[in-house]
Amino acid sequence: MNLFALSGLLIGVTSISMAVLMLVIGKERLHHIWALFCVSVAIWGFGGYMIAITKDIEQAYMWWRLTHIGVIFIPVLFMHFVYEFLQKNTRPMIPILYALGIFFLWANLFSNLFIANLRWVFDQFYYDSPPGILYVPFTAFFLGFVIFSHLLLWRALKHTAGLKKLQIQYFLVAMGVSFAGGSLSFLPVYEIDFYPFFNILAFMYTPIITYAILRKQLFDIRVVLTQFLVGVIAILLFINFVLSKTGFEYLWKGGVLLAFLGVGYLLVKSVLNEIKQKEQLQEAYKKLEELDRSKSEFVSIASHQLRTPLTAMKGYISMILEGSYGKLETKQKKPLESISESNERLIRLVNDLLNVSRIESGKVEMKWEQGSVEEIIKSVVEELGIKIKEKNAELVFEEPESSLPLVRIDKEKIRNVVLNVIDNAIRYTPKGNIVVNAKCQMSNVKTSNLLISVQDTGEGMTQEEMGKLFQTFSRGGAGMRFSTEGAGLGLYIAKKFVEMHKGRIWVESEGKGKGSTFFVELPVQ
Repeated sequence: MNLFALSGLLIGVTSISMAVLMLVIGKERLHHIWALFCVSVAIWGFGGYMIAITKDIEQAYMWWRLTHIGVIFIPVLFMHFVYEFLQKNTRPMIPILYALGIFFLWANLFSNLFIANLRWVFDQFYYDSPPGILYVPFTAFFLGFVIFSHLLLWRALKHTAGLKKLQIQYFLVAMGVSFAGGSLSFLPVYEIDFYPFFNILAFMYTPIITYAILRKQLFDIRVVLTQFLVGVIAILLFINFVLSKTGFEYLWKGGVLLAFLGVGYLLVKSVLNEIKQKEQLQEAYKKLEELDRSKSEFVSIASHQLRTPLTAMKGYISMILEGSYGKLETKQKKPLESISESNERLIRLVNDLLNVSRIESGKVEMKWEQGSVEEIIKSVVEELGIKIKEKNAELVFEEPESSLPLVRIDKEKIRNVVLNVIDNAIRYTPKGNIVVNAKCQMSNVKTSNLLISVQDTGEGMTQEEMGKLFQTFSRGGAGMRFSTEGAGLGLYIAKKFVEMHKGRIWVESEGKGKGSTFFVELPVQ
């Protein structure tokens, strides 16, 4: 048996098997159209097998004409299926397609305008070559509508989600491979004697689509399949019950039948419930995505709108405190300083919300440059030095013995990281020391990292708290006891900014009351 015959037999057997499967378990028009498509492919496949084993030219003519019954309706039924699957209006396209198919079928069966000649090729079989006058427009018809059908699926892929998107992906892969292999069979018709090796690929759509039906809910026929299997087993058990010969057999076989009917009913019901729950979950997920987008847009707009007046307030309060509008009395200065501190907290909160919104929407812009992390740490320690004086604690930066190398960073974002980590340590350290270190260390033979550590003698954390620390709106168990400021966004933002630098951030603590150490590792580039 030559390869052309083998591929035809394989295509025929697999396609007719799928056609039977769809006709037995399919209930919708979509399933029946797909079954007819599979029948058309099966006619082509079995016809190809007969052509490949026929040595008589008259029989070869007959088999080529019979084979083309399937070939003619392959693009017609596939296009019809795609329209039905995508729920497009089938008028007037599909009736026109069927009319063209019937016209080519008439030319194939009752004239020499379609299959006009046969020639012996590859020293193995007769091929319909050179083509009749109507075979040229038929080839354009076949290839044109197959390509157009795939384009419709491709366009639909961009506007769908969930199960429908998965279904289209499977169709594109399965049918793309199969049509690409099968379409090469046209070459010998036009005296391009390329052996149809790739016909073997045409059968690939059947295992891919079958897998998708059984494992990925393609065609949504899992309930039908379950009902079919339950029905078959119930019929077999009933026949077995009827053929019983003794009263005892009737008793136990009847019991098994009734028990199975109960279990089968529950099985079908559970499958129906599962599919319904999945559909509800998919719908809920879509709504959550829409709500999440709306939330991000609202936060972004609100943050932008709030930041402008807060910045203006900051400027005016600063000018008043500096005496730009006249000398202040002592009793006036203290309330204004409190207002200034509250305004600063609001500005930080708004900036945090804006950063989170940008991170979640993927709109964070990076301004890369060579920068000194050591200078950034000194600047932050100096800024927060005033804040820590209000507590019975001390903030120290232990400068490295030798200067640290410049690192390619976004200075503003790394400053935000260092500020958030040290500020977090200050909040949860009512007394004691906070020590900041920075050093360069080798990660392997070729690369090195810059490691920043912030060690405090504060409240410390449990393993559970450390696992949740870098999530949004997350604060340690001691958070509300030691500080009412902040919304639990600072460390989340810090983690995201560090990851944007291809670094990592983590925390270590021996437990409650034993302090914590935060580490920030950045690659030296």
